[in-house]
Amino acid sequence: MSVVIAFPAAFTDERALAHAIQRVATGTIGVRLEYNCIICEEARDVVELASQLSTMLGVGSVAIANKVSTNFSDLTAAIVEVGSKIINPGERFYVKVIIQPVAKCEYVSRDIEFAASSTLAGRLASIKALPAKTEKDASRLILTVIGKKSAYVCIQLMTAPGGLIAGSQGRVLSSIHDSLSFLSCLTAAKAGFDCTRIVLPYVDKSELEINAKLVQLFAARIGRKKQTILAIPINVPAKGVVSILLKEKIISKILMQCQNNRIVFPLTAAVHPIWFIESIIQETVSAGKTPFAPLLFLSNELGRYAKEAGIELNVSAVKVAKDKLRGYGNAVDSEARLAIKHTKRLELNIGPNYFHDVIDSI
Repeated sequence: MSVVIAFPAAFTDERALAHAIQRVATGTIGVRLEYNCIICEEARDVVELASQLSTMLGVGSVAIANKVSTNFSDLTAAIVEVGSKIINPGERFYVKVIIQPVAKCEYVSRDIEFAASSTLAGRLASIKALPAKTEKDASRLILTVIGKKSAYVCIQLMTAPGGLIAGSQGRVLSSIHDSLSFLSCLTAAKAGFDCTRIVLPYVDKSELEINAKLVQLFAARIGRKKQTILAIPINVPAKGVVSILLKEKIISKILMQCQNNRIVFPLTAAVHPIWFIESIIQETVSAGKTPFAPLLFLSNELGRYAKEAGIELNVSAVKVAKDKLRGYGNAVDSEARLAIKHTKRLELNIGPNYFHDVIDSI
C-alpha cells in the first residue's frame, strides 16, 4: 500500500498542519499523526497529493512510501526491494531508519540499516552501486520510518518550502514590484503570514509584465488557489538613482492608504539608506499601521535566497543623501493619491495561465 508522508518543518504545529492538509487535499484522504510525521492514506493519486503537499508552507519535506510490516525480516526485504528499484548504476546509497518513540520493536535502527545495506550491496554489485559511509556522502537516500503499527519505506523524497503554516499569523499587505519585494513577500509568507492580497505597482507595460511574472511565481511558491491583486499604475517624478527611493516612497504611501493594518516593506540595510528605512517605519507607525521588514538585516543571504526562489537579484546599495529627497515630498504625495484613484482590483484563480490572466485583466 502506498502512502504520502508529510514531514513538518521546524516550529510547525503538527496537529494544525494535519488539519490544514486535510482541508487542502484534493479528494477524500485519511490523515493521521505518527508521532511527528503526518501519514496520508487512501489518496486516489499519491503522486498528485505528494506534489500538492510539496508546495505547502509548514511542510519540510514529502515522501511517497510503501506501508509495510515492522517485522525485522519483512522490513529488511522491503527496503532491499525498494533500493533495488531506485538506485542507479554507480550511485552511493545510504539506508537510514528512523524508529519513532511510539514504535514497538525489539531491534535498533542500526540493525536494520546494516542488514539492508549489506544485502543491497551484494545485489547491486553488478552495477557498481556501493553503500556510503554517511548520509552526506550518499547520492541516494533510502529512508524508512517505523511507527507504532507499521513501517514506511520511502520510494521518493521531495523538498517542501518549510516555514510556518500559511495564514497562521494573520494577514499582511505587501507589494511585488521587484526582486527584493518578491523575497520580502516570500519571507513573510514562510513566517506564517497571509500574503494573498498583493499590490502590483508598475510604471509601464514592460514593468507590468516583469512584475506579473513575479506575482505568478509567488503564487506558485506559496501554493495558493486564489489571489487578490491591486494593480496600480504609478509615475515616478525623477530619474537616476534618486528615482529608486522615490518609487519605494510612493509605493509605501499607497500601502499605508490601504485597509490592512500590517504592512510588509522590502527594506534592507544592505540596499537602502538607514535614514530612508527609518522614515518609512516612522510614517507607517504614525499612520496607525504596523510595519514589517523581513529582509532588514540581511546582506549576503539575499543572493542565496533569490537563487533558491528561482529569481535574479539585480540590486546594489543606493547612496542618496537625505536632503535630495526633501524637495519631492509634495510630488510623492500627489503621485500616490493619483495612483490609488486608478487602482484596479483583480480576484483571480491561480492556474497555468495566471500570468496572462493578470495581463489581460489589466
